[in-house]
Amino acid sequence: MEGGGAAFAHRSTGIPPMTDEECRLFSGFVRDRFGLDVFEAQRDRVRFRLKERLEARAMTSFLEYYRFLVLSPRAGEELPYLVEALTNNETYFFRERYQLDWYFAEVMPRQVRSRPTGEPVRVLSAGCSSGEEAYTLAIVQHENQFRCLGRPVEIHAIDLNPSRIRQAEQAEYEGHSFRATSAEAKERYFGGTATDGRLRVKAWLRTPVRFRVLNLMELPDAFPDGHFDAVFCRNVLIYFNEATMQRACSLFHRSLGQGAPLFLGHSESLLGRTRLFRPERATDFIFYVKESA
Repeated sequence: MEGGGAAFAHRSTGIPPMTDEECRLFSGFVRDRFGLDVFEAQRDRVRFRLKERLEARAMTSFLEYYRFLVLSPRAGEELPYLVEALTNNETYFFRERYQLDWYFAEVMPRQVRSRPTGEPVRVLSAGCSSGEEAYTLAIVQHENQFRCLGRPVEIHAIDLNPSRIRQAEQAEYEGHSFRATSAEAKERYFGGTATDGRLRVKAWLRTPVRFRVLNLMELPDAFPDGHFDAVFCRNVLIYFNEATMQRACSLFHRSLGQGAPLFLGHSESLLGRTRLFRPERATDFIFYVKESA
């Protein structure tokens, strides 16, 4: 929106317009820095979400904010707030649990059958947000521990948003996080020291979960090739354009062991988009298995 229309929008909402050039600059910055592609088709949503950041920095235009991110020695302080504004952190316990059940009941037992005793099963929750998925993995693994044949399980959880990782490490939750949690599960897996009416994940469930701030594009720098037996990356690829999605597939392929599965959100698909993974059908969903390079 340009000219008089832009001025009217600014007066009526208190949010400055974002020109085509500003949109292009921001899109390139966010894509290069975080691997996210959220601007071109979502300009108005981004304007509204960044309003508070401009106000916090006493800035009057998105170009001024962009220059701060690119040039200021204090830009690193702002990046967590930028990520928070741009990403949707919708998550809750036991979300699409059927995928987790399938992995631990059907896939994982085949993986460990010939594995030396004591060698751990390693699972990655990529884009873990505030930790509900990672702790749900710990719960479902506990309920299927007899299938592990004595092997320990490590659950690694990464997200590029430091504030979400801090929240995950605190392991205290309320309200919406429990929208799919039964009263029995609440009693069994939550309790301990809770504050402000929140419930805390019990200590023994927190033990196998390891959180860290990490950009998905930096995955090879953080873990060895073939490190993981399964990757859950659900509702993350929706933020990527085709090129970034292809890069993410390459990173997952590198990080997974041979024949290991990749689980995506129900609205995401790799069908016809990559040869690095082949689709396999579970009872009522499709997951993807690493092919030979």
